[in-house]
Amino acid sequence: MIKIQNLHKTFGSLEVLKGIDLEIKKGEVVAVIGSSGTGKSTLLRCMNYLETPDTGSITIGDITVTAGKASKKEIHELRKHSAMIFQNYNLFSHKDVLHNVMEPLITAKKMKKEKAERTAVSYLEKVGMKEKMGQFPITLSGGQQQRVAIARSMATEPNVLLFDEPTSALDPEWVQEVLEVIRKLARAHFTMLIVTHEMQFAKEVADRVVFMDGGKIVEEGSAKEVLEHPRQERTKEFLKLSGKDAADEDSVEIKKSMNFKDMLPMFIEAGLEFKPDDPDPEGLLVCFELIDKKSGKRIGGGSLAKAYGEFLIRSVAVEKAYQGKGLGRKLVEYMIEEAKAWDARRLLLTAKVPGFYKKLGFAVIPREDAPPISDCASCPQFHNGCDSEIMRLEL
Repeated sequence: MIKIQNLHKTFGSLEVLKGIDLEIKKGEVVAVIGSSGTGKSTLLRCMNYLETPDTGSITIGDITVTAGKASKKEIHELRKHSAMIFQNYNLFSHKDVLHNVMEPLITAKKMKKEKAERTAVSYLEKVGMKEKMGQFPITLSGGQQQRVAIARSMATEPNVLLFDEPTSALDPEWVQEVLEVIRKLARAHFTMLIVTHEMQFAKEVADRVVFMDGGKIVEEGSAKEVLEHPRQERTKEFLKLSGKDAADEDSVEIKKSMNFKDMLPMFIEAGLEFKPDDPDPEGLLVCFELIDKKSGKRIGGGSLAKAYGEFLIRSVAVEKAYQGKGLGRKLVEYMIEEAKAWDARRLLLTAKVPGFYKKLGFAVIPREDAPPISDCASCPQFHNGCDSEIMRLEL
């Protein structure tokens, strides 16, 4: 159980937290949303005394620390009860993945090396990073580094995991893999406090949503209550500006076209391996443009082709501001149905984030069993920061 009472924090003349009261039950997932500068990250940092609050008290488990009266021993005990996952991973660059996870087990928990190693391997397996445990952070993608950071925090078995916008520093293509790890933690009933700008994600995983503004909690309630039926005008205004409406099924439409070249800048910005002067994909059949009905703006897209005797999804992207809202899944499901209309019996693609497509029924196949639809093997990032795979869906 976590309890925060009357928490205040100032930086010079700027009052950032203005009397925060918050309780979190064991196994509960609470998402904190709000504009930049409203005190969300400061709240997390005060909870484990990375920032020292001016007044108020913090209780985590059986430890209560009161601002202004806390001893070093009490602060140390409080920190043992929580673990923070930062925006920028905070991994040790000179240690490999395994030893990054082992480090706090040995230094903070005084665990013997053999047990620390077994524990670290176990948690790396939980986040899908066991195969990378001998690599160094510089060789990993942002999403992979964040998964290692999550494994490191989980391994210390804290009472609560504190996530400070865990996807904000990630390139768009790596966001979903990190969000999926956090979804698994939520299903396993880990107690979590998550500062996030991903509204659809908050709706999916959070038991409660807290909206902060101006250093105060303006509104809190179930995810459905706050995100779908907010009571306060400030909450309504924030959700409107955050693009929440783009998550609604009826607010977007998919149009078919042959405008591949028009979509190239979007694909390139999303991290797909294209160049501005690339030609249309070989055997291009149709493009799909994801359109925000309200603005008429193209916010995503993809293409379907037929080459080497196979139907192929050649590109899928959703603009960063609209990610985490289920639109990528909506787009791919539409493309699958279109392939069926062309009498396709199976569908192939090259996936940078295989986990996303596995949830849609695609399976990884050996490259030697696939047509030459990918030149990823010639890329220096191939399996050295990028987990691209060739995948197939039987229709």
